[in-house]
Amino acid sequence: MPPAIRIDFSRPIALFPLPAVIVFPHTAEWLVAFEARYRQLVEDCLRARTDGNILTAAPFAMATYATRQWTGERIGEPALRPAVCVVKIIDHRPLSDGRHQILMHGITRAAIDSIAEPDGRRLYRLARLRPIDTRVGGPRRMPALEAAIGRLLNAGELARLPRLEQVRGWIRQGNVPTDVLVEQLNDFLSRRDEVRYRLLAEPSGRLRARNALSELRHLSDLLAHAEERTASPKSRGITLN
Repeated sequence: MPPAIRIDFSRPIALFPLPAVIVFPHTAEWLVAFEARYRQLVEDCLRARTDGNILTAAPFAMATYATRQWTGERIGEPALRPAVCVVKIIDHRPLSDGRHQILMHGITRAAIDSIAEPDGRRLYRLARLRPIDTRVGGPRRMPALEAAIGRLLNAGELARLPRLEQVRGWIRQGNVPTDVLVEQLNDFLSRRDEVRYRLLAEPSGRLRARNALSELRHLSDLLAHAEERTASPKSRGITLN
């Protein structure tokens, strides 16, 4: 994870919209910018670097479409949902055809207050944003919640899932904030578009944590039920004559 980064919300921030939420705060995702406007967005963000440090590149916001019904031919299209994830580029790989492959790290949740449409040489949209997390300050440790998550991750069929090993390792180390664990779990467990957007728009860390615990319990129950159904007849107490 990159060091703590503060976002200057007094300045407009570039918008990179996609059909669905692909990144939460404290998670990372690769993205390829191939449209001319988003190639320009990445280049403008990187141009803001100081001393060659990629972490000093300008932030941008991953937004999502409000509807799939749009032509792209009118100003103001596509309409966007208000909640966004403000991200920073932490790795950049220019491609030979002019596209940019970037690794984004989610920094914080925000809401769109106003949008400036493309103007002059600028091909992408800018927005005035405001933070929406109810908690002020950096990620926190919540020992009781970590213990509950750890018990679930180390029991039954969940203990066999390699995809969750990183979170188990972080809990064992005890040096990763619980907020980060929650975001990682929600990113892994919540796959439906509407659920992912709801979690992005949720200002309460406690409610996001409650969702992660609920989804973990649900997955544990599903895996246990599947194991019961696939167990051999003898292990289920059935003998064949």
